[in-house]
Amino acid sequence: MPDEYQYLVIGRGIMGAAAAMHLAAASDGVAALGPTEAMAIADPVVPKASHHDAGRNAHSLDEDPVWSELGARSVARYRNLEQETGVRFFDEIGYVRIHHDGAVVERSADNAERFSGRRPEVMSGDEANERFPFFHLEQRETVGFQSRDAGRINPRAYVAAMTAKAATLGAEMIDDHATEMAVTGDGVRISTASGRSLKASRVIVATGAYATFDKLLPVLVPLHVRGRTIVMVRVDDAALTALEGMPSVGCHPGGARVRTYWHPPVEYPDGRTYLKIGGGPEGPERIASLVELNRWLRSTGDPAMADAYRAELQRMMPGLDQTDSITAACVTSETHSLRPYAQAIHGGKVVILTGGNGHGAKAADALGEIGASLALGAPWPSQAGPDLFALPEAAR
Repeated sequence: MPDEYQYLVIGRGIMGAAAAMHLAAASDGVAALGPTEAMAIADPVVPKASHHDAGRNAHSLDEDPVWSELGARSVARYRNLEQETGVRFFDEIGYVRIHHDGAVVERSADNAERFSGRRPEVMSGDEANERFPFFHLEQRETVGFQSRDAGRINPRAYVAAMTAKAATLGAEMIDDHATEMAVTGDGVRISTASGRSLKASRVIVATGAYATFDKLLPVLVPLHVRGRTIVMVRVDDAALTALEGMPSVGCHPGGARVRTYWHPPVEYPDGRTYLKIGGGPEGPERIASLVELNRWLRSTGDPAMADAYRAELQRMMPGLDQTDSITAACVTSETHSLRPYAQAIHGGKVVILTGGNGHGAKAADALGEIGASLALGAPWPSQAGPDLFALPEAAR
């Protein structure tokens, strides 16, 4: 006989942990199914989650009001979650947005003010150089600076905090991963890699990029899964002192230059401190299969992109010593609308929750709340209507 639950979340990453937390706050009989990071490291077949990292930007300085709202609502809950669980994951160091088009920064500041209640500063590149002496920006660039309710989260710790709260509220954590799912007349049945059989009245599938490849869902989830590269530059004590006060950064310089994001130095699990840069062009590169996805996530990324990021760091932070650096791979899951997919199908028995579009980590709490509301049949919790989160008509 299968183990039975009222609600089951498949995926224990950023969105899945948030969904389990919100479900457990509203109901008994909740479980979350997904492998640990240790399992993913040991077995190349096990899905590797996107939160296996130490830094993600957190802010509401977005041109898209949907992401601005989701970010603001999530960031506003960070401190309470830290206090409730004792897990610290948020550094309120501020966030800088650098853009070649000043109108984009002004719109982003408007959205941040609307949803967070405070308007970020908007300044020229020269003014930003005065404020942040470790940067070397151009006068033509416009800079938005959100000093409050913004900065950096540690995604590993964020997931740990949400998981801890969900468990405290009664949710069961299952260290395994789903291999098959079938919608039946009385619920949803799931088979796992270890041979377990599970049954739930309703299921949330929050498997990130894997949602388009693992064949669990009864519909096609049209995600454009892009391989991304990150560079991590090791910094010593002298550099730490020189970079004191550095915020998190998003930079879209335009022209032939590559779009980037940066994080100030932070300690990683290897005990070393790194400044991280990533990003990517708007090119058509796509990961097309589960085998490709797993292989990419265990690679060191694209050397050409790594060189482009190093060149950006040299241009914009010329005082940074890049002698000691490493590269790694990650992915982004992009939807047709560049907004998340959050939709109930099969009469509400299955909820699809995926498509971070490079913004999912900071907004996880709000996204998990949306997924849980769909599973619970509760009122829609976002100012942005559900039609903005729907799958394209052809995929339903």
